[in-house]
Amino acid sequence: MAQQKRQKRVVGWKEHAALPDLKVKDVIAKMDTGANLASIDASEIKYSTKGGVKHVNFKIMKRNNTVRKTSAPLAGFKRIKSSNGDVERRPYIKTTLLVDGISKKIELTLTDRGPMDYTMLIGRKALGRRWVVNPSVSFLTKPNRDK
Repeated sequence: MAQQKRQKRVVGWKEHAALPDLKVKDVIAKMDTGANLASIDASEIKYSTKGGVKHVNFKIMKRNNTVRKTSAPLAGFKRIKSSNGDVERRPYIKTTLLVDGISKKIELTLTDRGPMDYTMLIGRKALGRRWVVNPSVSFLTKPNRDK
């Protein structure tokens, strides 16, 4: 039996996204095809060990100035090269991304994005084969929409 090809969904250059594992119900994310990984604005990053597993504790600041304190198992560290050429060593976690009713496990780096316009970037690896970005529009999806 031939495998049926999945239809790609079209998203705009900015969209509503959720991170259910972190209890973040809605964040406006910029779809960034120039970035490889996803990243989120995190502050007060601290490390701990729970039951022999390394965890990272941090705060997520959303654009409406609400703060979410959260924690997740630390997956490791990534070396990230920014658009201006600086290299930064960032902690990353594995979590679930929800966009347009589709859930996907992603790697999410934690960094101070304070001066940036968007709390979250979703890069090529997180977009994967599920979504195609139309850079001329935004908000083609609805927050936490059912499939």
